[in-house]
Amino acid sequence: MASQGILPPDIARDAVLRGNEYGWTISSFPEALARAKSSAYACLGGQFQFRLKDAICEMHWLNADSRNREEGELWAAYSRRSCEEVLSGFQRLISETDFGKEARAWPSVQIDPAKDLFFVAYFETENDWTSFRLG
Repeated sequence: MASQGILPPDIARDAVLRGNEYGWTISSFPEALARAKSSAYACLGGQFQFRLKDAICEMHWLNADSRNREEGELWAAYSRRSCEEVLSGFQRLISETDFGKEARAWPSVQIDPAKDLFFVAYFETENDWTSFRLG
């Protein structure tokens, strides 16, 4: 994933910033994604994490990513499509995953899936995308 820049307040609303990653609760992420889409941000994807006071338990195998931008694809179309693809993957994983079982995979830490589960997502503007590729 590309490095995460500072997100505008309307997209970052309800997010918790740890290091350089924004994470949203399960209930707040869809609205953040909708705000990103309406602001012409693309969503590259994200993953689920349990975020504890002094630890992060990453579930990199539970990710929802968008496909790459296609040759000649207009930014507005890519932004819209990428956000829709990530939302679809996010919703599928929410409905299919037993997060209690996932939490038990870390027996050395106390995880409450109801309060510790976050979705970390990565967003880019067209300028970010162009700058990153031109390097």
